[in-house]
Amino acid sequence: MSAAATIEVADWRVRAAGPGDIAGVTAAVAELLVELGGTPPQASAMQAAARALIEDGDAGAVLLAEAAGGLVGVLAASWQTAIHIPGRYALIQDLWVHPSWRRSAIGAALLQALFERARRAGIERVEVGLPREGFANLRATDAFYRRNGFTSLGARMRTVLS
Repeated sequence: MSAAATIEVADWRVRAAGPGDIAGVTAAVAELLVELGGTPPQASAMQAAARALIEDGDAGAVLLAEAAGGLVGVLAASWQTAIHIPGRYALIQDLWVHPSWRRSAIGAALLQALFERARRAGIERVEVGLPREGFANLRATDAFYRRNGFTSLGARMRTVLS
């Protein structure tokens, strides 16, 4: 999948976010933070971070899912470097699907699009931090990542891309 390519399914599609998507992406991430029990930072700070990640392909990827012209899912990941991991790895920072679109394969499609971008960037490992222990949907979140090839690393999960 090229940077401009999309994954299309009957009623929705996944594509790379562009500068015109920044407001929608940050609004979705703010909803995610509230759902997780947090307080979103100022919108301008979130928009600056989203802009940096969207405009710098070497920093990571921001992907979104759209249905009927509206945003229904967002995945943001950054490329990381650590001494204990050979080479770079992807760290999923944010993954949100609108509640009415959950269980429609959008989250899995966002992950697959990330995996493709990561492979093209020479990245062989993807990690994600799990929500805090008291999060009501922690079991469902854990099960979602396991269904998509991740294994547990304690508070984190990972998958190795082939």
